[in-house]
Amino acid sequence: MPELPDLEVFRTNVFDQLTSKRLVGVEIFNPIKVQGSKNVLDSDLVGRDLVCINRRGKELYFDFGDDQIIAVHLMLSGTISIVNDVDAANINFKIFSMRFEHDTIVFSDRGSLCTVKYMPESDSTPDALDGDFTLEYFLDIANKKRRTNVKSFLINQKIVKGIGNAYADEILWTARISPRSLVGKIPDDKLEVLYNAISTVLREAILEIKRLAPNIISGEERSFLKVHNRKLKETETGYPIIIEKIASKTTYYTEEQILYS
Repeated sequence: MPELPDLEVFRTNVFDQLTSKRLVGVEIFNPIKVQGSKNVLDSDLVGRDLVCINRRGKELYFDFGDDQIIAVHLMLSGTISIVNDVDAANINFKIFSMRFEHDTIVFSDRGSLCTVKYMPESDSTPDALDGDFTLEYFLDIANKKRRTNVKSFLINQKIVKGIGNAYADEILWTARISPRSLVGKIPDDKLEVLYNAISTVLREAILEIKRLAPNIISGEERSFLKVHNRKLKETETGYPIIIEKIASKTTYYTEEQILYS
């Protein structure tokens, strides 16, 4: 599943790779996964220019101005393609497409999980890279979730948006906190270390993805990950990587990460 760093790169690349920004049509291929009718989308959006593409947690927000937004969640296996009309017709498992003057963006998903929402509802939960995701907020909600497993805590999109399975492992490894720890058992000074690791890991990942796959708009570039990496047997610090199910997720960690329980 694309996570925050992947999507942060996707959003700038998709916008930059469009050769035109004027929307001329939309197509709904899987109505179950699209919130909004073709008639409404055509009426509200056709003829508008795409102003920008933002990211909110794990969703991409295609902003056509005046709060006219299409939000796309790629889920586990959703993909983005920018193609001409002929090639668009040959893409399998299509969910939704937006046709611009010279390009068509197609959202497809072999698992049919990708969702599209027109004018999504606002949500007060902070994004992991937003200014309102403060240390004060983090410590306060950690105090309210004392009995929660720390990995489950990090990937809970109702606590903080954008952190997924792979980057939760990277964050916990960077903070040297075991993914088996309970939030309430972690000392405040270590929670601050964990909080700081979130921004550090995510921002460094964005830079690495841009370096390794500068034009990426789909999939994942994870070759640089330091612990959640199936190609590695041990970390750069020389500890064997353990792979277990924790918080119902396949989790990568090492014995150098302190268990607070």
